[in-house]
Amino acid sequence: MKGSDVCVLLIGADRDYRERLKSLCLALPGNHILIQECTAPEQASQRLMHGRVSVCLLPANLSLLQSLRQTAPDCLLLVADSTSNLRDVQLIDAGADELLALEELTPSALERSLATAARRHLQSQRLMQQARQDPLTGLANRARMEEELERLVLRSQRTRQGFVLLYIDLDFFKQINDSFGHGLGDLLLAVIANRLRRSMRAEDLVARIGGDEFVALLAGLQDLDDAALIAAKIINSLGEPVTLGGHHLLVSASIGIAAFPNHGLNATELLQNADQALYQAKAQGRNGFQLYQPDQQDRVPNNLLIEQELRDALMTEQFDLHFQPMLDSHTGETLAWEALLRWKHPRLGLLAPSAFLAQAEHAGLILPIGQQVLGMAAVALRQWRETGHSARLAINLSERELRQPRFCEHLQRQLQQLELAPQDLRLEVREEVLLKHPELAESLCNTLHDMGLQVWLDNFGDRYGALGFFAQLPITGIKLDSRTLQQGDEQQAAAWLKNLIGLAHSIGKQVVAGRVENARVARCLGDWGADALQGYWIGKPQPLNSLLAQLSETTRSSTR
Repeated sequence: MKGSDVCVLLIGADRDYRERLKSLCLALPGNHILIQECTAPEQASQRLMHGRVSVCLLPANLSLLQSLRQTAPDCLLLVADSTSNLRDVQLIDAGADELLALEELTPSALERSLATAARRHLQSQRLMQQARQDPLTGLANRARMEEELERLVLRSQRTRQGFVLLYIDLDFFKQINDSFGHGLGDLLLAVIANRLRRSMRAEDLVARIGGDEFVALLAGLQDLDDAALIAAKIINSLGEPVTLGGHHLLVSASIGIAAFPNHGLNATELLQNADQALYQAKAQGRNGFQLYQPDQQDRVPNNLLIEQELRDALMTEQFDLHFQPMLDSHTGETLAWEALLRWKHPRLGLLAPSAFLAQAEHAGLILPIGQQVLGMAAVALRQWRETGHSARLAINLSERELRQPRFCEHLQRQLQQLELAPQDLRLEVREEVLLKHPELAESLCNTLHDMGLQVWLDNFGDRYGALGFFAQLPITGIKLDSRTLQQGDEQQAAAWLKNLIGLAHSIGKQVVAGRVENARVARCLGDWGADALQGYWIGKPQPLNSLLAQLSETTRSSTR
């Protein structure tokens, strides 16, 4: 190592110690060696933080060594002390690149030690870089991120200069993996990593800390408005279409933002609070960012608990299906059974969808729940087919399911895997979902119709203006809510339902009247032309074992 390349910091309270090291350094080859001195550990950290020191010579002080190594990972740290003080094997573990016996040290020995330490440090840095790098994306990994985060906290505590942490999570990445395979998913992550790099400043660190989770550390950033601009830039960058393997993919991200020191005084607090902000960004619809808000802190742990319980429910098969019949209003024949989701909560008992679906939506669990529902539905269908009954199964689709990339292809693959025929199912979609996405609705309904699947509109009747639109779609029928006959002005409700039934028939759609609670309402709806009836008076939702027992009894009765 040439002296002209060396800026040496001598650390030590003892003046004779520093003078001894100074004379050795001045005797090194080269005319431009720069020597700095300091007497206190805190001074050393400040010098390393703000200067261009490449070599430190210091006494055998374990805590000082650890602090300097954390502050300046690229600096050579040589411990020079009496032989008796160099016996602590922890000195190397703490980050010392070389141990020098001061009483035996000569200029030539110091030169050799500097060259050896430089080679060893370079090799160690390469190994550490490999160990702290995500092999798929080339970004820093979790270990490197945590190390850098701790360093930023220490540096900011000394300089009183803040920094910002961004917690980035890709929306619905699992569904892309499931639809197109992990190979294409890995390629997509590499593209995402490059876009994240381009969205950051050169001095920022970006790390992949999990499957589709990333953290960015924005050093020296004080203004939260600037952090918000960077988050928006990331979202816009990631939102650009990606073409891989002939597939056109759309990716979005949710981002939580936490700043030091306002949102946390240590690494753990900052990560937790950024994660909570990320949760809020997801709850607000995803594809956006959210600054950490302390006033929401009390609510988030409860939300996180529910989310974890929902994940446990998926893993331990706590979800179940109950089935409610739809009867032909004229013959009384069962036309279909609607699959209604229930959660067998270990503490709270049997829960209806209204108690947990919104939370599942916010947590991004609707799609895996939907997949599990389809699997349970396939089992139910096969079992009641064995009893000789041929009624269809009605399944409700969520907006998230309909909006996932290549939904129809994914559904067709699931049906094939589960050995379900299209004529076994009828898919129910809420009216407002299709109205919200008219272009998607037209493409989706046409594709599902071509696959041989029936599509029905649920909760129909809010807007007459939608009839013209729905008349053009290959939809089999609509489902009305008949509760209005039991609420308010019954005469007005009756006229409304009669008109809806007539209009539906005029555009070639069948009509199911739901929420039928008594015989009078059932009789009226049948007289007005409703094709099928559903509700508690027709039949309450029941678990599969009860349904199979009922079907078996019906079969035995018909053969007597």
